[in-house]
Amino acid sequence: MRFLAFIMCIGLASELFSQTDFCRKSTEGTDFWFGFMESRNYQENHFIEITVTAKESTTFQIFIGPDETPFGETYTLNENVPLQVEIPWELAEATGSEEIQDKGIHLVSEKPVNVYALNWSQNSADVAVIFPVGSLGTEYFAMCYYPDIDLVNPETGNGRNSEFLIVASENETVVEITPSRVTDKKVPKDSTFSVVLNKGQVYQVQSQNIVGSHLEGQGDLTGSYISASKPVAFYSGSLSTRIPTGQCCWDHLFEQIPPIHSWGLEYYLTPLKTRQQDRYRIMAAQNNTTLLITGRTPVTLQRGEFEELVVYHNDPKRLLADKPVMVTQFSQSRDVDNDFTGGDGDPFMIILSPVNQSKNEATFVAYRSPELNNGDYEGITKYFVNIITPTDEIENIRLNEEPVETEFQTLPGNLYSFSQIQIDAGTNQIKNINEDAGFLAYAYGFGGVESFGYGVGFNLDLTLDLGESIEFLGDTLLLCLGDTLVLDAGYYFDTFQWNSGETTQTIKVFDEGWKSVETTTYDGCELEDSVYIFLSHPTVQLDLEYLEECMPFELELKADHGYQNYLWKNEMGDTLSTAQNFTANKTGNYSITVFDQYKCTASDSMELIIFPVPEIEFLGSSQICGEKTASISVLATGTPDSIWNYEGGVEWRTNKPAVLSFRNKTNTTAEIEVNTWGDYEVYFHLKTTDGCEKTDTFFIRFHPNPTADFILDNDEKCEGYSQILTFTGTATDSASFYWDLSGCHFLDTMDWQNYLVSVGAFLEDPPVISLFIDDNGCFSDTVFKPVGAKPNFTIDADKQQGCDELEVYFTSQLLTPDEVNFEWEFDDGQI
Repeated sequence: MRFLAFIMCIGLASELFSQTDFCRKSTEGTDFWFGFMESRNYQENHFIEITVTAKESTTFQIFIGPDETPFGETYTLNENVPLQVEIPWELAEATGSEEIQDKGIHLVSEKPVNVYALNWSQNSADVAVIFPVGSLGTEYFAMCYYPDIDLVNPETGNGRNSEFLIVASENETVVEITPSRVTDKKVPKDSTFSVVLNKGQVYQVQSQNIVGSHLEGQGDLTGSYISASKPVAFYSGSLSTRIPTGQCCWDHLFEQIPPIHSWGLEYYLTPLKTRQQDRYRIMAAQNNTTLLITGRTPVTLQRGEFEELVVYHNDPKRLLADKPVMVTQFSQSRDVDNDFTGGDGDPFMIILSPVNQSKNEATFVAYRSPELNNGDYEGITKYFVNIITPTDEIENIRLNEEPVETEFQTLPGNLYSFSQIQIDAGTNQIKNINEDAGFLAYAYGFGGVESFGYGVGFNLDLTLDLGESIEFLGDTLLLCLGDTLVLDAGYYFDTFQWNSGETTQTIKVFDEGWKSVETTTYDGCELEDSVYIFLSHPTVQLDLEYLEECMPFELELKADHGYQNYLWKNEMGDTLSTAQNFTANKTGNYSITVFDQYKCTASDSMELIIFPVPEIEFLGSSQICGEKTASISVLATGTPDSIWNYEGGVEWRTNKPAVLSFRNKTNTTAEIEVNTWGDYEVYFHLKTTDGCEKTDTFFIRFHPNPTADFILDNDEKCEGYSQILTFTGTATDSASFYWDLSGCHFLDTMDWQNYLVSVGAFLEDPPVISLFIDDNGCFSDTVFKPVGAKPNFTIDADKQQGCDELEVYFTSQLLTPDEVNFEWEFDDGQI
């Protein structure tokens, strides 16, 4: 939607744009000041090179340093035929840190040209697009990467420094520098220092590197801030590093950083051909910048912060930001996905362009590697270009004057598509034959442990964009009720006229409605933009503000439904719950904050006072046996005694006041007396000084003691064989009897109700008989050892004459044979 809005703006305001060509800040121009950061200049065959292209034939010259010493001849450039000029690195490559050096390069052409800068060493190269003076700015953030020191050669070898370079285009340029890490000359991180540069002078800042340190971010100057009094060219990257750290192999990182005024809101993250994954960093220019990346949770960044992520080859992303951001794509070291890459390629960085900085035509060079007398050196062998264009413009894209046959892939959102195209080394040209539309393009190459990459199709137009919120389509900004929204037209304009009548660069907005501004620069650029302010005002209200209750108490607090998130907190700021409702059961201040779909908030709070009430524990026996008096006491805990233990604060009562009386009562003790046996309830009631009341009940039983007496009488029917056991004690009908008739022979069934049992006795020592009675918790027992019974029977025998048999007779005065069990035993053991 942003690209469509941009095209619509061109169509509706064509007359305005025809009068404001000064607003166009492309990579094409006639006057360039630039420089080279330090690379592997300690290697043999190291060189730096400038490539110049033009749409029409022209001439150009090169000068070096403040004195603008001419270098080489006046060069003639043919239409769409690049010309490459090699410069001895000692003349123009910065070295060391925090020293002013006369190594700026000035290129002046008769007609508009595009300039690219190559810094090459064997197995380490990178290319940067050079911006003309008219596209330079005064405010920048650095984008680098972590240093990854080669411990074999830590002082002069690979992986030593992240770095950035400032090149002055005018005399007496005051530059303020705030490094994000300690510099090589020990300037502390986040401190600001300044230098004064004249045109043609460069100032390089390198990080302090601590050998053997693996602290995250150590020596990474990403996020360093640079502000200049006059336009400067700004470059950042690394002398040589691995991406990510620890993966072979090292490479130089080198890019010209666009000024903040050209950063954008919408980007596409497209993979590099032959790479399984690419690494990205996204940096914010303003506080509270929200990023919305396809398939990821929204991220909020502060000014100068960055988000780093990895994107796989089959999962390109769309990035939307509500405030301007800069996006950098890093090619990773080849060993990260060696099987996927075939062992080709190493790190480089490309500054991506937002979709509103598209270009209509670009001529560029796919750099061949130098031919070295080294049989082991392979160099770059594969060259590619990624082209991003609106989906409905695919048929208008031409590569080297031919339609692009390579298949385009639709990007998230379906408005844009991209293609990865393998190209030949040397000169290439991309064009959109629709003059009112454009493309973005990035060229890159891989081979062995070498690679390069840079943007070839983009602009740096001066843009006026009041922004838009990622929650909406179109030019709409979100304002939450109670917040203040600051609209910023950009420091790079000179005059401002808002529809509210204000004439400042920024205005504060508090309400809903359309806001617009017209801006101009002293050199003739005129732009205007408008945005609708959408006011979101969620509401939430609890039912009450203040409540007093007594313990125990619970209050269910309910928030309005329909919100995205809920947050309950106490007066200390502790999170209590994230549910819609919350149950409060303690004294405190409870606040609820609701979040609507735009993350706007509304809050309400209430104070709950829950007065303490003590916990009551009765001390004393709940079963009184054989007595009709008892003493009980109360233990109250959990509160100070003073809130309840005062005169008149306690009352003792009972459910049977006619038969239970209290004596010697205090607030904590009482003596009880009853007239009759039975179960009673004693009530303890207190009232606190806060007016809270509490009643507790003590259940107590008064019961007579049982007596466990019994006698043994003769059993006339079974005299000499058994005795009658008869209970003669006292107990209630609900008592339980536990008899121990150890070893006795039972003749009759025990009848516990009648307390009568028949017990057999042995001739020998009789067993002990005991009785235990449980009468509702009151107990009694006794033990008795009876006298053994004597048998009353005779045995007679007659031997039959002439027979081996003996007839034996049993006789008894009390028993008949059918009432006796017989067991016979003979001396020979036979029965």
